[in-house]
Amino acid sequence: MTQVPARESRNLYDVAREELDKIARTNRAFVVVIVLVMLGTFFDAIEQYNAGYAASAASAFFGVSSLTLSTQVEFITFGFMAAGAILAGLMGDYIGRKTLYSFNLLIYALGALLGALALNYWMFVFGRAVVGIGLGGEIATGLTLISELVPVRIRGQFTGLVNVGPGFGIFAVAALALVFLGPWISVFGGTSLAWRWFLGILVVPALLVFVYRRYIPETARFLISKGKTDEAFSVINMLADGKLMTRKRMLENYPAEKMRDKYQYTGLQPIYERPHLSDLFGGIYLKRSVLLIILSWITFSISGSYVISFPYIFQSISTQLNLSSTFILTTLLNIAALVGTALGAFFGGYSRKIVLPLIGLLAGILAGSVALVLSNAYLTIIFLFSADACFFICNTTVWLYSPELYPTRARNLGTGLILVSSLASIALMISPFTTVFTDYGLGGLAAFTFVLFLIFAGAEFLLGAETVRRDLELVSP
Repeated sequence: MTQVPARESRNLYDVAREELDKIARTNRAFVVVIVLVMLGTFFDAIEQYNAGYAASAASAFFGVSSLTLSTQVEFITFGFMAAGAILAGLMGDYIGRKTLYSFNLLIYALGALLGALALNYWMFVFGRAVVGIGLGGEIATGLTLISELVPVRIRGQFTGLVNVGPGFGIFAVAALALVFLGPWISVFGGTSLAWRWFLGILVVPALLVFVYRRYIPETARFLISKGKTDEAFSVINMLADGKLMTRKRMLENYPAEKMRDKYQYTGLQPIYERPHLSDLFGGIYLKRSVLLIILSWITFSISGSYVISFPYIFQSISTQLNLSSTFILTTLLNIAALVGTALGAFFGGYSRKIVLPLIGLLAGILAGSVALVLSNAYLTIIFLFSADACFFICNTTVWLYSPELYPTRARNLGTGLILVSSLASIALMISPFTTVFTDYGLGGLAAFTFVLFLIFAGAEFLLGAETVRRDLELVSP
């Protein structure tokens, strides 16, 4: 049940939240918005990892080793995603979730096109940097937008669905690599040309999604925080009617006079808020930020490093099973990402204090068990698949947890900060991860993963706050 503050403390946030939570049916408007956001994160995941898959073919053209290209380019991609996330986080709390969100796809589509058409290595690297900036802003803003836009009863599941897009994307990038760079590479021009098609193929559908995003509304919470009260209630009324339209048409169909009569908010003081650093590192938010940094650093560094390294990890297993390509096993294992993100969305309605420690502990145990079954290729694959699914349950839960732990005025910045931690962890941990694998093999990697997820489970158990089915303004006053 939604918690309502005492009458004397009621403000515009309270009225807007209560009206939003009165929308009892998950109507067409909410479904269309989540689909558009999921499509964006789907393309995100493909763009995050496709350069690593293209490394073998592209490295020959640029005259560098495939391992060097993969490591450097993924470092640049995730590093600039971190920069894009913090920039978007700050801008999103000043100029709005929708305004920023409308252009992220356009930015990384441009970067993808530059990479696909690169004439030299530095042009390729520059394209990946542009991709990274666009991707970082896309994820941070999408999470905040969904968490603020939907009623509390479906907030956990809908925010969790944002990460289902990357689940599909991680599976899709492996499947696309199999099509463009696997046994049928000659169909797409051989090693000199196929990688270009592979990197540039999604520019057209990404631009199509960009066109339709103009129908996504600004969130009522952000509008209220900037004193735009009438427009905020126009958004709520439009969503209650199950409709989506451009801002101009919305204001024509839901005029200010009508909103004031319907929702009776004219006696309440307008709110004007700006983000402050203390919103992330002061009072109760310091503990929350530390917790989220620990959680995101561990789960994203491990899951991302495994995804990037699967083609190399599976070389010996492919030989054992007499397979001609590691892409087959990589595609199979990346189905685990889809399974994990779907389960993460399902668990979105359950306690973070229970889900995160239990799944984190299970992830560590399953990953650690790989060290015990290395002599059996089939058992190794089964345990890696199960552990990978758990990694992505943790990823999804941490992502939907982040915007719940910060106030509206700094929610996008806080979510951006945690995304920076997530992306920086992948960029900085891929080198130690591959070093452990090179020096100690898959068994050493399994033990390394086990220890990190023990820390993950313990941190949430000791520091976590409960947010499920609690109003955002009460969780983060």
